[in-house]
Amino acid sequence: MGDKYYLTTDIGGTNVEAALFEADGTMLANREFPTQEFVDSGVLIELAKQAKEMAEEKNVSWEDIVSAGIVAPGVIDPDKGVVFHAPNLKWQDYELKKEAEEMLGVPVHIDNDVNGGLLGEVYYGAAQGKKNVLLFMIGTSIGAGLLINGEIYRGAHWASGEVGHMISDPEAAMGSFIPIKDGYGFLSSKMGGVAIAHHYREAKRLDGEVSGEELNRLKASDVFRFAEEGDKLAQGIIREGILHMGMAIVNAAALINPETIVIGGGVAQSGNWFLGKIKSMLEEFVPCPTEVVLAGLKDQSPLYGALALCQLMDKEEKVQEGNG
Repeated sequence: MGDKYYLTTDIGGTNVEAALFEADGTMLANREFPTQEFVDSGVLIELAKQAKEMAEEKNVSWEDIVSAGIVAPGVIDPDKGVVFHAPNLKWQDYELKKEAEEMLGVPVHIDNDVNGGLLGEVYYGAAQGKKNVLLFMIGTSIGAGLLINGEIYRGAHWASGEVGHMISDPEAAMGSFIPIKDGYGFLSSKMGGVAIAHHYREAKRLDGEVSGEELNRLKASDVFRFAEEGDKLAQGIIREGILHMGMAIVNAAALINPETIVIGGGVAQSGNWFLGKIKSMLEEFVPCPTEVVLAGLKDQSPLYGALALCQLMDKEEKVQEGNG
């Protein structure tokens, strides 16, 4: 075997991004394709095709790929390699590790995408050297990753960090809540890419000012752009989402007492809208000082986390071989 390489993949609800890395963490190439176009025909089939094309373009022999790291949304047992529930991908008790290894022909390590984002920021991003970190990932939906005393906390059923199900409204707690999408909790129905676009779209539908076709093409990035241009409706929707997210972050910080809170994900690219508000809420309501930063790797935190996962597992296997 010559040089060593790792294949990493971030399967998101909107896009799948794959990358080829050298052993030292240098990204050689990356590819992206829309998730929903391949949910029925097979996300892994398209991933294998794109990954092999990437390797060929960079003259990397497939035999030199040590392993692949895949991070995906949903409740995941990384030891068994099973995704118990991922509604955006229509996965239920899906044996992702087994299927991916059969498709790719290399050892595969899997984890939840938010835990992947956390690993990425701890090893390559804004939280390097930290032992107690809270990551809020705001993308298609919203989730959190927890590093406690240097280790990822997963919970009793691998479902820690499901902050999209947090409630920050008394009326919702009394039974008046209707999710915007199947499987979404209260917070993910208020903040995240799907939620922001949904609320703007529904308000415009009621006005009847915009055609249905235009509304269906609308994305959260469009709503943020409208807000920057002075659109009062867009500003109000974003403000409400930030308020609910801020309450969730304050409550989580009061419970966990992290050194650093990292805010990442695609929606966090518009961090100028909410970073100041989150900081002021933490200063007002949390008794201990807490650093808040945007993800250093921007929306590629999970991709680098999948790399860190491969490197950690590679190191662990070498230790086991040495002890054997």
